[in-house]
Amino acid sequence: MVKTNKETNLLEKSISRRTFIKGAGIATGAVVGGIALTSAAEPVVTEDPLPYKTLDTKDVLIRGHEGYYVGGCCYGAYYAIMSALRDLIGGPYEDVQYRTMRYGGAGIAGWGTICGAENGACAAIATVVPNKDISKVCNELLYWYSNAQLPTDEANKIGAAGNYTRTTKEYPAIDLPQSVASSPLCHASVANWCKASGIAENDKKRLERCARVTGDAAAKAAELLNDYFAGTIKYVAAYSPMQESCFRCHSGTVGKPKMDCLSCHDGHMDY
Repeated sequence: MVKTNKETNLLEKSISRRTFIKGAGIATGAVVGGIALTSAAEPVVTEDPLPYKTLDTKDVLIRGHEGYYVGGCCYGAYYAIMSALRDLIGGPYEDVQYRTMRYGGAGIAGWGTICGAENGACAAIATVVPNKDISKVCNELLYWYSNAQLPTDEANKIGAAGNYTRTTKEYPAIDLPQSVASSPLCHASVANWCKASGIAENDKKRLERCARVTGDAAAKAAELLNDYFAGTIKYVAAYSPMQESCFRCHSGTVGKPKMDCLSCHDGHMDY
């Protein structure tokens, strides 16, 4: 069954202000979501990223699956990375509030827009990566999500073996069909998978698909972060020939769009 409020609170635990300040090494206040709170509770904006340590991507994948069944895809991806860093580092991660990410489920409040798995993972990326590189790393995640076979083989292997042991909710311990979203959007991702698999959207196997994809996105974000901080990240996101042909006329004034144009529009040019 779904985690109780008591169990969820264990994930979203808070510690005393004094302990948090000591752990974070801040003499005047705590830092929550990039805001330093003084003793007088006056917010002082800080742009400093939080510290990072290399993550075990398989552990993050399993945490993401767990988090999905607690608070949805956006929550699950964010929780996966933040809770892993809490266990490794403590300090400023002790008061990170996972529940904030509950807004992002099913493409933000059920609107089917940006997939919450990417949304939560990008929030985690932005928490630790310097400002100048946040978009570059997030760009890689969205490119991967749009082009990968999801759920991944690794996610299916763990699930079929019954090894999502952090999850209290029962889930189908089977291999699930895979599909390519061709888009970072929740609606397109789910619709493509349902069409490819022949499984209805309200089937519990579709829920399990999204739980595994949440773990996949969190694990990919952790992989990108590990490579980023090791200085070995490779930026591979690129425009397709089809997109380049569209840009001959539709380049726009705010930069070239990065989604696959044909995920929403009919093509009308050769490329």
